[in-house]
Amino acid sequence: MHISMGLAFVLAFIAGFSYFSRRFMGDLYLERAIVLGPVTGLIMGDMQTGLMLGGTMELIFMGAADIGGSVPPNLPIGSVLGTAFAISGGLSVQEALVIAIPAALLGSFFELIAKSVSTIFVSGAEYFADRGNTNGVSAMVHTGNLAHFLADFLPVFVALSAGSQVVEGLGNAIPASVKTGIGVAGNLLPALGFALLLSTLATTELLPFFFFGFVLAAYANFGVLGAAFVGLLIAAYYIMQSGGLQLVGGKDEGEASMVSGQDQRTIYWRSFAIQSAFSFDRMQALGWTWALIPFLKKLYGNTDELRRALRRHLVFFNTHPWIPGPIFASVAELEARRAKNPDEVDEQSIQGVKGSLMGPLAGIGDSSFHGTWRPLMGGIAASMGLQGNPIAPLFFFLSTNIVHVWVRWFSQDRGFRYGSQLFERVDAERLQTIMRGAAMAGLMGIGGLVGTWLSVTTPLAYTIQNSTVSIQSMLDSIMPKFLPLVVTLLTYWAIRRGARTVILMLVLAIGGFALGALGILGK
Repeated sequence: MHISMGLAFVLAFIAGFSYFSRRFMGDLYLERAIVLGPVTGLIMGDMQTGLMLGGTMELIFMGAADIGGSVPPNLPIGSVLGTAFAISGGLSVQEALVIAIPAALLGSFFELIAKSVSTIFVSGAEYFADRGNTNGVSAMVHTGNLAHFLADFLPVFVALSAGSQVVEGLGNAIPASVKTGIGVAGNLLPALGFALLLSTLATTELLPFFFFGFVLAAYANFGVLGAAFVGLLIAAYYIMQSGGLQLVGGKDEGEASMVSGQDQRTIYWRSFAIQSAFSFDRMQALGWTWALIPFLKKLYGNTDELRRALRRHLVFFNTHPWIPGPIFASVAELEARRAKNPDEVDEQSIQGVKGSLMGPLAGIGDSSFHGTWRPLMGGIAASMGLQGNPIAPLFFFLSTNIVHVWVRWFSQDRGFRYGSQLFERVDAERLQTIMRGAAMAGLMGIGGLVGTWLSVTTPLAYTIQNSTVSIQSMLDSIMPKFLPLVVTLLTYWAIRRGARTVILMLVLAIGGFALGALGILGK
């Protein structure tokens, strides 16, 4: 199938939009491979290939997350290019990974450029803030988002336009031994994603839950869904036995909010854009300020206080994009009090609230959502995709974002309801219990993934007295899925010893290719 200029434009737009959605639409996870692979396949008329490649890429990069100023592999670029070239060139999933994985790694360079360029737009926003020009500040936000869109759109469009002719003949030109090596390397790479998640979730006390999930999948054929479901039941029982889900103690509420319900709703909807024009020097500062602009204009009008407010909110800010609500609530209340009586609340108090809350909330969000819920749902969706189930991307999108939208609203609502007392009422011990329960479920899901979808086998055999003995059969008699477990644990050990992710990926890819081409490991 030839990729026309029109098709290249559509696919490049999808890649750019998915990255743009992370910036302006609340980090909906549209850029994940389990979403973009099937969507690309659907547009090109081969959704099954998209499901297979998207599921495989999701497993490989399930531990990759855009946290703070980090620049993880660029999944929109890798997923769209890998799927498009697989379909147009008639490549297998493993052969397509040879394109998709380097594209994702190289694509991070374009994200780095977008985050660097956005520092210019922060300076521009300060220029407009000094003049009380909120439209100018908004223009900088949208221009920065455009830069992030183009960071994925342009390389995908150029690659699809220029590279389709080359890739179309690639499949037939690859020797059989090389194809085997590529297949083995592709099968090994998901071990890196599993090991990365283990390194974030596992403790000595909780690691047995990983092995429990593995045993359920490898011995009892529970599969990923079964292991994850049992893990959720265990986590729910543990949480209930430890006191339940109520995090905020006390029935009485704080003082009545000085922020109207309409203003609260406006801040809520605009808070989805908190990662807009994300830059290395100020991170979420532009998106944070944009979310507050209507409220600040209502409080201060076109006065010097508006200019001061815009400038003080354009300083560094960064937290988890799903739960900025309590900080918005606290800051909005302080701004309302300052507008009423400037002597009651000074600028240092407002900045102090932001600085003291953004770190703890980022830690909670990164571990709970990036580190547990998204990978668990992504693993389940990936297993569905590898089975050819077209519901996989929809399941992933809904399961993550129903939680996302609810958490965003609930946390902001409680922030306005309890005011400054919110964090005094949060039961830290109960919060740790909930996070431990989530880690239990996540570890069992990872164990289920290793026992179900990590395929590492050996075709080696030896002869004794005219009888051929298969080494793989011997290993299966000792423990099913023995080699996948060993590879995952060795990768996990290397991560805990400080090995870099890119180096481990190269070791798995090159080592898998060599062992496959030599006939030591098989697909």
